[in-house]
Amino acid sequence: MIDVSGDFEIHLTVEAAAADRTATFAEQHGLKYSHIVLDQALSPTQPMLTLSGRGGREAQAELARRWVRDLRAADLHVRRVKIEATPWSRGVPQTDSEAAADPPERYFEHHVKLLLPDAGGERLAAVTELVLPHHARLSRNARRHRTDGSEERFVTQRCHGVGQPTARARLDNLIAALRGAGHEVAEVEAEYVVSDSALDLDHGWLTSGGRDATPPPATRTA
Repeated sequence: MIDVSGDFEIHLTVEAAAADRTATFAEQHGLKYSHIVLDQALSPTQPMLTLSGRGGREAQAELARRWVRDLRAADLHVRRVKIEATPWSRGVPQTDSEAAADPPERYFEHHVKLLLPDAGGERLAAVTELVLPHHARLSRNARRHRTDGSEERFVTQRCHGVGQPTARARLDNLIAALRGAGHEVAEVEAEYVVSDSALDLDHGWLTSGGRDATPPPATRTA
């Protein structure tokens, strides 16, 4: 398995019951805090701290371990450590054959931010039905509230066991499907997850492990 080096983000997911204390810790230490809520999962509420780093994967792992110790000292239990590299980082698999030997905790992940007119049950159900064939699900940041009345939702897509071109093609298909259905795409982010210590935390939301079947191509519109 090739090592990955470049620019990284490290996400530390803390126990749900400690969301308020985690937010306070983030403010005290100058860290980014998000309160992620999955649309359906056994662990839907996931308070998360984010920090950045540069270099090799092991250096990021050591940085994460230091923060885990600091959080433990503050009586905050970290349930997940997730280390993500930019897609252009050295060592990111460029072909499906390169990625074939990757363990389940390595995968491409995409986040598509949608601006929805509302968060009604029928609307969210329709979006979910649209994105499921693309190995994607909905989530939101509970701390984000827009003043224009629209609702933000994030469509998260994961691509296991494939290289960057295949992952990018799947993202393009997802975006085309969303736009084809009339949804407003506000932002798109892509990363390569080099380490995920707790894939099972998302059980009931996105499947953990295994190899993806190829999602169907997006329907082309005139």
